[in-house]
Amino acid sequence: MFKRMIAAAGMAAALVAGAMAPATAQTVEWRGGSIGGGWYTIVSGAAKLLEEKVPGLTIKAVPGGGAANPVAVQQGQAQLAMSIDIFASMAATGTGTYQGRPAADKLRMIGQSFGDTPYHFIRAPGQTMDIPTLFREGRNIRFGGANNGATDEIALRWLLAVYGQTYDSLRARGWRFQLAAYGDLASAYRDGQLDYAFFALGLPGSAVVDMATGRDGEILDIPQDVMDAFKQRHGMGSGVIPGGTYPRFHGNREVKTLVMATTLVTSSDVSEDIVYKITKAICENIPELPRIHGSLKDYRCETAIANRPVPVHPGALRYYRERGWVQG
Repeated sequence: MFKRMIAAAGMAAALVAGAMAPATAQTVEWRGGSIGGGWYTIVSGAAKLLEEKVPGLTIKAVPGGGAANPVAVQQGQAQLAMSIDIFASMAATGTGTYQGRPAADKLRMIGQSFGDTPYHFIRAPGQTMDIPTLFREGRNIRFGGANNGATDEIALRWLLAVYGQTYDSLRARGWRFQLAAYGDLASAYRDGQLDYAFFALGLPGSAVVDMATGRDGEILDIPQDVMDAFKQRHGMGSGVIPGGTYPRFHGNREVKTLVMATTLVTSSDVSEDIVYKITKAICENIPELPRIHGSLKDYRCETAIANRPVPVHPGALRYYRERGWVQG
């Protein structure tokens, strides 16, 4: 994936130049997640909102992935991207997942918690194993996850590691993995081709809603020891899927799960003026955001840079200072 991104960097040069040029018209590329996922829906809707509010701005919304997006921004292939706090930080420092790669020193943030992303661990009807038993004893399991290299697919590998497993060790016990776009996972689940699935989507996840329209199932609580391990090893937080989010899958019961803080990132190469305008348009149209995606209902510009996995872009910082949300 990274090699393909490097090869495409030259093709993106003209786009970057256009986005940075001192002209009235501005074109930027905004990378989200897989088609059918919450990020892609957020980016598509927010792009339309920004185009309406910022004269001369054109935004190209394209698919992406949380782990790959910071690299795309660093290399100038995208000017905006959705990422995850832990991945943005690791990319900026060349550590963890990005060990051995150049640090993404151009990576900057606009805001955090732009649609936080809870994990969904779904068990199909007829399956009875809890999560620890599944990974320790399960055989001949058909398991669904996000596309290879996506943020939540990397988290799936981390989850397997908690139980001392890998894809290969489980395949030796007859497991079959389907790593695909969310929409494809939903279709496979409805068609009875998956026994369990694990992926992250903003609430409500359209793929999960789609799953529940055609087949019963259950969303399982992530065990506390798993959440503790993810926090200690990867800095990932926890939270809940509120009761009633997917009535057919968990009724009114809250589901305890892992949660990633979605971070809107950009590049230091993007002009202060355009980032200021984007930040201003987002913050002055907060009531519009939940209409784009329900997960945006809790986004607050006042606290958007309270945590800073990467430095704040000067354009965003200027707006926050003007509003009195940041001192100095």
